Amino acid sequence: MLKVEASEPGGRLVLVDRLPAGLEIENPRLVDAGDVKTLDWLKTTRKPEHTEFRDDRFVAAFDFFASRSPGRRVWGDGEAQDAVTSASVAYLVRAVTPGSFVHPAASVEDMYRPDRFARTASGRLIVR
Repeated sequence: MLKVEASEPGGRLVLVDRLPAGLEIENPRLVDAGDVKTLDWLKTTRKPEHTEFRDDRFVAAFDFFASRSPGRRVWGDGEAQDAVTSASVAYLVRAVTPGSFVHPAASVEDMYRPDRFARTASGRLIVR
């Protein structure tokens, strides 16, 4: 699970979470086991505009802006939303190779304001 928090509302953000070696993403578009709807505890605040489940990374794009009409945006499913400052997203992975691996940092950036960006810490993952 990853949570993005901005200091001010608005923005078009891209989140990139690189996977450590030894893990693979369970693509919910291909198998039901990868669907995060089964995680009752997960509360998402803003649905991603776009997601990609790649071999080496997970990518999600968010629109934190409201619509052009005063304070609202109407999404494809008819749901109107206000401008926001945070979003949560999750995906499932499975271990496929044992070993000790570097866990790269995740990054988030505003596509149109390069001064707004952040990175998580990197780490180490041991798969037994």
